[in-house]
This record gives sequence, structure tokens and C-alpha cells, in this order.
Amino acid sequence: MPGIRRTRPFVAAALAALVLTSAPPARADEAAAPLTLDEALKLARAQSRDLKAARAHLEQSHPGIESAYVALLPTLSGQGKFTHNNKEVTVPFGSPPPIIQAGDQGDFSLNAAVPLVVPSAYPALKGARQSYSAAEADFQVTEATLLTQAAQAFYAAAGADELLHARQNAVTVAQKTRATAQARLDNGTVNRVEVTRAEVAVVRAEQAEREADDTRAQTYAALATILQLRTPFHVVPPAEPLAFDDGGDPVKLALTLRPEFASSHRSLDALGSRVRSQKWLWAPTLSAFGNARAFTYKGFSGDNYAWAAGAQLDWLLFDGGARYAQRHLLEAQRREAELRLAQLRDTVADDVRTAERAVKTKRQAVASAQRALDLSRDSLELTRAQYQNGTALQIDLLTAQDSLVASEVALAQARFDLGLATVQLGRATGAFPGALSQR
Repeated sequence: MPGIRRTRPFVAAALAALVLTSAPPARADEAAAPLTLDEALKLARAQSRDLKAARAHLEQSHPGIESAYVALLPTLSGQGKFTHNNKEVTVPFGSPPPIIQAGDQGDFSLNAAVPLVVPSAYPALKGARQSYSAAEADFQVTEATLLTQAAQAFYAAAGADELLHARQNAVTVAQKTRATAQARLDNGTVNRVEVTRAEVAVVRAEQAEREADDTRAQTYAALATILQLRTPFHVVPPAEPLAFDDGGDPVKLALTLRPEFASSHRSLDALGSRVRSQKWLWAPTLSAFGNARAFTYKGFSGDNYAWAAGAQLDWLLFDGGARYAQRHLLEAQRREAELRLAQLRDTVADDVRTAERAVKTKRQAVASAQRALDLSRDSLELTRAQYQNGTALQIDLLTAQDSLVASEVALAQARFDLGLATVQLGRATGAFPGALSQR
């Protein structure tokens, strides 16, 4: 079960792995189609190779039900045989004499067996169905995990867009500062050093922009690989962060919605059914049988056919302890599953509470970053006006400029963190992806 602690290292590692195996970057241009989060999740659900592999794995579980039916269904077999004997043997009386062994003989047989009472087969069949149901819940766990990764990659791409925009703004601000320094140099109010400092700031801003563009290309490539999307696109994040709070207890919501709990409960039920099946192996089984034979010669009966039908009771009284050993194994597995389920409840409760706190903190971080950005803009404009009037030093202007850039980058990071935190909260409570990826 993917945890929600240490969100940033997990996301960074996941995106790094994706980037190493990603397709060529999808660059945004005028022809790039917009891609919303809902659309990205639908594409991931439909086109993810990992999900297709998970579905194929689920299909491997269904034959277990078919195998469980074998003990309850009749069996029918036929056989045809031709034999050439070295000589023909007959009884020396009768007309025609009965044949004991024909020189050339054909034998045909049809055998049927019908289970009537097989006590162990019914709980075994129920257990097989419950195991398949648990496998379906496991598939839902895999699906939720992969869709969460798709959402994380989506928000990483959106964050990269904001970071690039911030770096582009930084270039514009640095160029404006250089223009101001050049104008003052032309007026003879400053020396060449101030223009050089401003040009250095422009060079650094342009390099930071190139690095941000490269980061954006990598995140888009990672998202395109997850979605198997080979056409140009650009992400359009939701106007507001996702909200999964319905006013109820999120821990109770997680106990209801998380597919991990459904998988654990169904696995427990399956183990219980298998234990009962093992106990019923001590009971006898009753079956009916019938067979029919046809041959190309007449035997002592004077007919060239024979048939028989009857009932058979089988009761295995001692098997060396194999049934005891298998039942003890299943009972131990069931106890282990019960303990793991109890631990899962505690872990999920901790994850939900941690995710709730993280979302609240990230919301406050966005508000603080926005406030800091507004103040930095005001400070830069004031300092620029003072610099133009000669009442502020260039170092003050460059410092205000750097502060603005840092504030824009911090706001982009805060929005990215909030998007990831809301996804993690939805995953922790089981509300994500839910109906969001099916709309």
C-alpha cells in the first residue's frame, strides 16, 4: 500500500524513474491540445500498459473457479481400439461358436461418472469465487496506485509550466533592470559597472529559464509515457485543488472505500472457506457411474455390446496426515491475514490524519506564497522607482528582483505541493480516483 508520508521524495523518485524511460518530450505549441486532469485519468485507465498487464493478471485468477467446478461436474470419456491377434480362439460348441478372442477385433467404450455428494467441493467452490473477488479488489488497488501516479505526473507537468512562466518573468524583469541601468549610464548618472551587473543578472535569468524549460520537457515526457499519448498537449490543471472532504469521518470513509480492505476481507473469507473444505475432506463422497461397450464380435453373451451402471462410495480414512497438514497451513495463513488487516487499519488511519494535516499546511503555504509574491512585486516597483530617481542603490534593486523571482518560484512549488497533497488525501481515504476518473 503506497503511503502518504514523505510525499516529495516519493514523487521525485517516481518522476526520475519515469523520465529515464520516457518518450521524446511533448512540447507545447499553438497546436497542442489541452489536457485536463479528468481526461488524463481516463487516458491512463484506457491506455496504461501496467493496467493492461494487471487486467491480464486478473484473468489468470478466474480459472480457479473453473477448476473448483471439476469436482461437482460429471465426466465422460470414450475409447476406440483395434487389435490384431495372432489367432482366433472360439468355444467348440454353438452355432455360431462364441468367440473368446477374435483375430481382428474392434472395441469401443463409453464411461461416465456423476458426482452425487461431494461435501468438500461446495466450500472449495465458494472459496475459489471469494479468491477471485479478492483478485478483483487487488486489481482496483493497482488501478488506484497507477492513477495516483498519473495524477502526480500531471501536477508535476503543471508545476513545471508555472516554474517556466516564473523564469520567463524573471528574464523580463532582469531585462527591464538592464534597460534602466543602460539609460542611467547614457545619462551619465552611473558607471559601466552597474550595466555589467544588470547584464549578468539577465544571463543568469536566461540560463534558469533554459533549465526550467528542460525540466518541463522531462515532466511532459514522463506524463506522455504514462498516458501513451504521442500527440502534442498541454496540461490544464483544475482552477481549484481537488476536494474530497464530504464532512464525514475520513477514516471511516477509508475503511469503506479503500480497495485494500475489500481485498483483505475477501481473502479472509476465501481462507475460511478453504479451511472448511479441508475439514469436509474427512466425509465420504458418493457418485454414480455408467459404462457401455461395443465390439465387432460376439462373446459368451451372444451380444456384441455390454453396459453397466451403479453407485460408488469413496471414503479416505487415513492419508498419512496430509489433510491435517493442509488445514493447519490454511489456519495459520488466516491468522496472519487477520493480523495484517488489523495493522492495515491502523496504518491507513495514520495516513489519513497525516494527509489531512498536509493539505491544511499546503493550503496555508499557497496563501503565504501568494502574499509574499504580492509584497515582492510592490517592493520591486518601489525600489525600481527609487533607483531611477537615484535614491536607491542598484544592489537594492537586484535584491528586490531576486526576491520577486524567489517568490514566484515558491508560489509555483506551493501550488504543486498542494495538488499532490490533495491527491494523496483522496488516495488515503479511497475517494480518489473513484468517480473522478469515470466522469
